Parts: sequence; C-alpha cells; structure tokens
Amino acid sequence: MKPNPTYEELRNRVSELEREAANRRSAEESLKKSNEVVSSILSASPIGIGLVESRIIKRVNEAMKKMFRFESEADYLGKSARIIYPSDEDFQKVGGFIYSQFKAGREAVLDTTFIRRDGSTFFGHLKVNTMHPPDPMQRATFTISDISWRKQAEAELLQKEKLQAVVEMAGAVCHAMNQPMQVVLMELAECMLMEEFEKSRLRHKAENIRAQLNTLRQMSLKLMHITRYETRDYVAGEKIIDIDKSSGTV
Repeated sequence: MKPNPTYEELRNRVSELEREAANRRSAEESLKKSNEVVSSILSASPIGIGLVESRIIKRVNEAMKKMFRFESEADYLGKSARIIYPSDEDFQKVGGFIYSQFKAGREAVLDTTFIRRDGSTFFGHLKVNTMHPPDPMQRATFTISDISWRKQAEAELLQKEKLQAVVEMAGAVCHAMNQPMQVVLMELAECMLMEEFEKSRLRHKAENIRAQLNTLRQMSLKLMHITRYETRDYVAGEKIIDIDKSSGTV
C-alpha cells in the first residue's frame, strides 16, 4: 500500500503545478501577441495573402478581400480556390503548373487571369509556397498582386512600337513611290498633248491611267500622315493595317 504523501511533498507538488500554470500562461500570452503581430502584418500588407488546404480557402487578409471584393467570410471561407478563376480550364491549368513546380522543388510563380466576385477580371501575379513538402497541395500559402497596370503599360508600349514600325515603313514606301509616280504623271501629261492622243480611245485609256496614279498619290499622302496603329480583317483570319483609320481620314 502506497503511503500518503507528506506535507512537504504536497507543497512541492503544488509549487510545480503553479510554475507549470505560470509557464503555460506565459506561452499563451506570447502566442497571443505573436498572432496579433501576424494579423497586423497581414492586415497592413498591400498584397493579397491567403492560406489553402487541398485548394480550399482557409484564410485571406484584408487586401485579398478588397482585391476580390468579398463582402463576408461566407464569400470565400471553406470554398474551393476555383472561385477566383474565370473558368474550370484556368483553375486546372494553374493547379497543374503549381503541382509540377512543387514536385521539382521550386516555388510556383506565374501571371494569370483572376475573376472578382462581381464577375470582373484582372491580371494577377500569383506566388505559392507549400507548407507540407511530402504532399505539397495539402497546405500552402499564396500571394496575389494586381498587375493590371503593368499589363496596360506593356500593351501601350507594344502599340507604340508597332506604330513606330508602321510610320518608318510608310515613310520608306512614300519616298520610294513618289518620285517614280511624279515622273510617270509628267510623261503622261506630255503624251496627252500629242496628236495621237486626240483619238478618243487612247485619251480614255490615258485618263484611266492618270486617275490610278492620282489614287496612288492620295494613298502616299495617307501613309505620310499615319498617327496611330489600327488594323482591319483581311483573309483567313489575318489582319492588315487600316490606312484610312491609321491616318485619320475616315
């Protein structure tokens, strides 16, 4: 039969329990403060940050809520990440890319299209890190940055580069065309003064030739006044420069 503990033993045990309780309260307080710091950082971040488990959304910060225009937790909490992609195809494509990157031991980074709660879309920069390497899709953190402004800037730069190329080409064509056309028009004018051109059939043909040359001159003037890059449909889905719209003559 086990003897009853002495008073001293009981007092020592009580002291141990009090120290354990104090340590636990200290640990809980430290954890609480740590969580508050993390929450503060997440709230202040201008980048959307979130946590997913098997591609189910578990947590997002304020920036992510604003980015996707979520009004309450019911809009995203516990739902598949499919809700932030425009289509099933986009969802599966991005998921496949993320998985392949994780399996290769790399973080997943890509630019793709996202869809907001109201149906509007935007270009975003997605970065995903796994928190469970053995099963990388089990638990992961992700960030999303709205890069619509960058895509717009890239599109504007591309438009300027295209316009510059068109203007340079148009200038070269005009320079090459104008002098020969001028010579032909002068020669034709002299020919029309000859007696042979008095015959109605020859004069009619000469007038047609002059009309076509004048059309080429007008086209040359349009090419010289191109100020923007506009295209129109041609054949087999191809596009060509719309000279009238590009030169502002329509």
